Amino acid sequence: MIAQDVPAEVRQDPTALYEAAVADRRAGRPAQAVDKLRSALVARPDDVDARLQLGLALLDLGRLEEAEAELRQVVARAPEYVDAHVALARIARRRGDPRAAAAYAAEAARLAPERPDVRALFASPADPARGRVDVDLSRSRLGAGLSDWTEARVALTRSVGDRWTASGAVERTERFDRADVYLEGQVGRRFVGGDAWIAVGGAPDADHRPELAVRAGGAWRVAPAVSATLDGSVARFTAGEVSSLQPGLSIDLFDGRATVAGRWINVWDENGDREDGYAVSARWAVTDRFRLRIDHADAPETSEGVVTDVSSVALGGEWDLTDRLSLRLGVLDEDRGAYGRRSINVGLGWRFW
Repeated sequence: MIAQDVPAEVRQDPTALYEAAVADRRAGRPAQAVDKLRSALVARPDDVDARLQLGLALLDLGRLEEAEAELRQVVARAPEYVDAHVALARIARRRGDPRAAAAYAAEAARLAPERPDVRALFASPADPARGRVDVDLSRSRLGAGLSDWTEARVALTRSVGDRWTASGAVERTERFDRADVYLEGQVGRRFVGGDAWIAVGGAPDADHRPELAVRAGGAWRVAPAVSATLDGSVARFTAGEVSSLQPGLSIDLFDGRATVAGRWINVWDENGDREDGYAVSARWAVTDRFRLRIDHADAPETSEGVVTDVSSVALGGEWDLTDRLSLRLGVLDEDRGAYGRRSINVGLGWRFW
C-alpha cells in the first residue's frame, strides 16, 4: 500500500514515486524508501532500477537476506548492472564470505574497471570479520544461606562459506560447591528469509548440567518486520530426560533499531509431565555502538535435572569499544521459589579476520 504522506499526484505516477523513494534513501530514510519502492514495483514489477534501489535500501537497514534476494533478481534480469554486483559484493563481505565478495567484485571490475566504487572494493580489506571469540563470566548470590554460583564460558564462532556457521563452546559452572564442565558444538545455516541451527553437547560426570543434550531451532520471516521462531531440545540428566518446545514471534520496530520478542515455553519433566510458561524480551540499538536489552521470564527451568518454576528479570547492555572488540554487562534477579538469586555478568566479544 502506498504511504499516505506521498502526494496524490505521486501516488498516481510510479516514476514520481520511484524518484521520491530514491530521494528518501539518499537522505537517510531507507524505511520510507522501502515502502515507496515496494509500491512502485506493484505497478511495474519488471523495473530493475526500482528493484535495485529496493535492494540498496534494505542493505542500508541491515536486512541482508532480503537485500540479496532483490539484488539477485536485478542481476538475473540485467547481468551488466554494475551497481547490483557492487552491492552484492558488500553483502558478501558483511557476511564474512570473501570468495563470493571477490567474485562479485571481479564481475563489477570487468564491467566498469574505472568506477571509484568498484576500485574501492579492491582498496578495502578483502577479508572481513569471519569469526568471533566470546568470553563470559557470571557470579550469583543465592538466598536462604546457600553458597554462591559461578559460571565461565568461552565460545568460538566461525563463518564457513557463504551461508554456514560453526561454533564450539566450553562452559564451567559451579553450583552448590559442585562443578560441571559442559562442551557443545553447533552448526547453523542462513537462507533467504531466515536461519536454522542445531547443537549437540554434554558434560562428562555431570552433576547439574545435562549428560547429553541436543538443541535445534530456527527463524522464518513471515512478514517484512515479523519472524516466527521455533526452538526445541532434548536433554538427559542424571535424574531423567527433559525436553522442551518453544514457539515464538519476533517483531522489528523503528526501522530495525528495536526488536520485541516472545516465546511460549513448554517443558516435559523427568516424569513426562508438561509445564509451560513464557519469556519476553526487548532490544534497542541506542546508537550504532551501544545496545540495551531487557528480558522477563516466568517459566519452568531445569536445574540439577529437576524442573522448577522460575521468574526472572534481566537487564544488559553491549558496547562496541572498537570495530573488533565489544563489552557486555548484565544483571539478573531471579525468584526460584525456595530461594532467590541475583547475579552480575560481564563478557567480551572479539571479532577476527
